[in-house]
Amino acid sequence: MIVGYARVSTADQSLDVQIDQLRQAGSEKIYQETASGADADRPELAAVLDFVREGDTLAICKLDRIARSTKRLLELVDQLESQKIELKVLNINLDTNTPTGKLML
Repeated sequence: MIVGYARVSTADQSLDVQIDQLRQAGSEKIYQETASGADADRPELAAVLDFVREGDTLAICKLDRIARSTKRLLELVDQLESQKIELKVLNINLDTNTPTGKLML
């Protein structure tokens, strides 16, 4: 199953473009959130990480939607990898299910 996660920082920003891209990528379920990327308390990110299961793919539009630092990104990737969940970043065509995607990351 492909599960999407979309985030904007402020209420005056729209999630529509991200949601459209995630749907086009095959996301069957999309978690949406309005919160600063620097905010450690992001309930929808926690919910999507709790929801995904082995064999699933977590799709995001851009890396900065899920993490604001390389350290946090790598922590999340390690968490997903340990659960055998792939990460797909749409805007740079990064897919950790492929050797090239793993190398890019």
